[in-house]
Amino acid sequence: MTATSPPELGERAPSFSARTHHGESITLEHLGGAPALLMFYPFAFSAVCGSELRSLALRSDEIREIGATVLAISCDSLHSLRAYAESLRIGGEELPFSLVSDFWPHGQMAGSFGVFDSERGTAQRTSVLLDPQLRVAHLQSVPNAQARNLDETLSVLAGLRGRS
Repeated sequence: MTATSPPELGERAPSFSARTHHGESITLEHLGGAPALLMFYPFAFSAVCGSELRSLALRSDEIREIGATVLAISCDSLHSLRAYAESLRIGGEELPFSLVSDFWPHGQMAGSFGVFDSERGTAQRTSVLLDPQLRVAHLQSVPNAQARNLDETLSVLAGLRGRS
């Protein structure tokens, strides 16, 4: 896979087609018309990734109020993500967002967004926020061992609501 750099702010996000942990197909075009958070993370079943995704799930009311779509994306297989989604249930509730498999072709989606770590074979811990027209509005990257600032992410996401 050829390494790329992340898209520039204001640039249309790269097209993709992938499957959620429910086995449903999703494309970039499914996200249009509302803000979106593409939350790339390195590994299912890892401590930092799990804490981030649980924290995000606990703030689902804020996300729903913003009207945003959230996709949590890793290079794990679909079967692993199904089990991971079960392990992340809070109070028996299903996750309020989809886990997306970038397993095959391995890392293609992460690579198109410039966040694939070819040495580790994983996505880097990066959030890509899209405006309703599917343009990149904000990027947030942190080291893999560190959690992202969810307050910052949701604040920027809320500001994208009425943007055209």
